[in-house]
Amino acid sequence: MDTPTATATISEEQTTLRLRPDTNQTADKKADFFEDVHFLGDKDGKVKIRSPPTFENKLDERKYKMQHLAVAFRVFAKQGFDEGVAGHISLRDPINPEHFWINPLSKHFSQISVSDLVEVNESGEVQPGGAQYPVNGPAFAIHSEIHKARPDLNTACHAHSVYGKAFSCFGRVIEPLYQDALRFYNDLSVYDAYGGTVISTEEGTRIAKALGPKHRSVILRNHGIITCGQTVDEAAFLFIALDRCCHSQMMANAAAGPGWEKIYIDKETAEMTHKKSGNPSKMWLAFQPYYDQIVAEDPSVLT
Repeated sequence: MDTPTATATISEEQTTLRLRPDTNQTADKKADFFEDVHFLGDKDGKVKIRSPPTFENKLDERKYKMQHLAVAFRVFAKQGFDEGVAGHISLRDPINPEHFWINPLSKHFSQISVSDLVEVNESGEVQPGGAQYPVNGPAFAIHSEIHKARPDLNTACHAHSVYGKAFSCFGRVIEPLYQDALRFYNDLSVYDAYGGTVISTEEGTRIAKALGPKHRSVILRNHGIITCGQTVDEAAFLFIALDRCCHSQMMANAAAGPGWEKIYIDKETAEMTHKKSGNPSKMWLAFQPYYDQIVAEDPSVLT
């Protein structure tokens, strides 16, 4: 059987996705998800929180992920993360893992739909299956190396957000001062260098190395922030959360002084809270209200 192409996904007129019926394996995954997000339902177990779907085929999986990627750009626009042609979100292709999807260069985040997404290969060459637009060179240099180094991560987000930029100049991680900051407890790196605009994959390799084998996010000193995840939803929500943490950290720093010393959360509590509040399932769920808002306002984002 021929390998399905991106063209089939983008030109497909269907608005529904074929979901895979529950099996023992999918049931186990859902049970893990429900445990991670810790919700309360009815006594018969019929009232359940929504969870990530599984699909009958890779084309439907790709379509779903591309829809969430397109929506993530619209969410970033609403959050004020746009700035000229800076900023990019990449998604590893579920059919060809050496390729990834990314936004076209010089198209505003608020105008991106699924049909605008560009597929590039491991050499940065635009592929015929997606939109035929150029992509940002520094974006490829960074994202390609992260995708190579971390096969467990399928999405990487980077934008020149105001608070992310401001906090990056300190070259430090977020301190464990409040509950939301614990999403990044022992899960945030610092790339402690700045060599100007990223123009080579060698710089991307150094950034990927700084991210390390386990962390999902990295602060690029004098540049900004990058967040990653198993899903677009996880990575995108982490970006929103990290930018707000950068803001809160600087406010706490500004207010601190004699008689107003910062009180840090202890290690045991921080580790427990990170596991409960920062896990991938919780981050996926946290993004869904943003997704709903965008789709309700403009369903054409999904086409």
